[in-house]
Amino acid sequence: MDQGLLIALSVFFISYALLATEWIDKTVVVGLASLVLLVTGILNLQEAVSYVNWETIGLLFGMFIIVVVLSDSGFFSYLALILAKLLSYDQKRIFILFPLLAGLLAAFINSITVMLFLAVLTLEISKLLNIDPVPIIVGEVVLANTGGAATLIGDPPNVILGTQLGLGFNDFIVHNGPIAFAASLVSIAVLYLMCRKSLRASTHAQIDAIRMIDPEAAISSQRGLYLGLGALSLAIVLLATHSYLQVQFGVPLTVALSALIPAFLLLLAGGPAMSYVLKKVDYHLLLFFIGLFILVGALEKTGAIGLFASALLAIASGSNIGLQFLLLWGSAALSAVVDNVPFAVTMSYVVKDIAVVPGILATSAMVWAISLGTDIGGNATPIGASSNVVAYDSMEKHGLRIGWIRWMKLAIPPTFVALIVCNILLLAMYAVGFY
Repeated sequence: MDQGLLIALSVFFISYALLATEWIDKTVVVGLASLVLLVTGILNLQEAVSYVNWETIGLLFGMFIIVVVLSDSGFFSYLALILAKLLSYDQKRIFILFPLLAGLLAAFINSITVMLFLAVLTLEISKLLNIDPVPIIVGEVVLANTGGAATLIGDPPNVILGTQLGLGFNDFIVHNGPIAFAASLVSIAVLYLMCRKSLRASTHAQIDAIRMIDPEAAISSQRGLYLGLGALSLAIVLLATHSYLQVQFGVPLTVALSALIPAFLLLLAGGPAMSYVLKKVDYHLLLFFIGLFILVGALEKTGAIGLFASALLAIASGSNIGLQFLLLWGSAALSAVVDNVPFAVTMSYVVKDIAVVPGILATSAMVWAISLGTDIGGNATPIGASSNVVAYDSMEKHGLRIGWIRWMKLAIPPTFVALIVCNILLLAMYAVGFY
């Protein structure tokens, strides 16, 4: 084995073992791993910087600013009180409807953005009702990643695969949309069956106590609320339309700018009173993402990800059904432990290379398998997708020590069943030539 590949794999596995045990702070782990890769020459500084997905970093930074303003204004507490009343303070309804809401929103807004807000909101409403937020938030992540698979803009891998291989918004809606919808329903059903015994109704005393709280009293700053909601609304519009604006009008609007523009307009409109906001941004999480991208970038440079993809193709041995099966499950397995963005980039080149082979599976059919596997498979671990990291970090900041084992116990069963549903429907699409 090539020495560089051996070092990259060793650093990767040691880092992930430390991340799973949580003995050392996660940012320190990926920071040290990045330094080892630089010192050993696996990556130089320029390469390390190039492997960081700055679109994700920019998106998170912009949305963090908006979240800080809305949180400090009391928006999430206010919304939690309103939603608790609408759902009759029923934990079962919250458990089902919040993840379904995450899946719906993630189809049209980046799943990272959805979880930034929904995780905080869920923590607020769980505190009010004195219920365990962990299963609900894990359910939201599972459905956000699954629902995000339905459209071109829902999850970052879809953007990469679609733009690299010439597939548009309508292609994803028509082909991935129905499959993602079915997988979402199955996922929430599995989660409900797993957790139904722990779901309990709030006591009359708790409900009476919450009813006495005036939602309006939760708002600490009307100005901050209005400015934050304005920035959020603009960010959602830009995130949903940036691809269309780029293609139709040539507006150089990226995912990162869609969040950064509203965020800095918010800071500008707020004036000196907003000076505290930048101090409260979660730079710790941003640094963790940067280190994680560098760690996975080393695997890409040394060819580890490419070798994995090539091995899948070799195992398929010319069978299109076998190839589709391996692309789905192989993508799911790998995206559970490496960030799905570099994997999607790698697989887009692999698909281009093998698409010219006579009689091979249609390019679009390969894309649907990779997209669904990558998006849904990322549910399995706390760092399988960016939305997972955001949700996990939100819970940790609120004093909830979940651990990888509990996350995986909750996330893997619905993920596995969802992938089975995807596999069956992909086979049906192949059988009738609908790809």
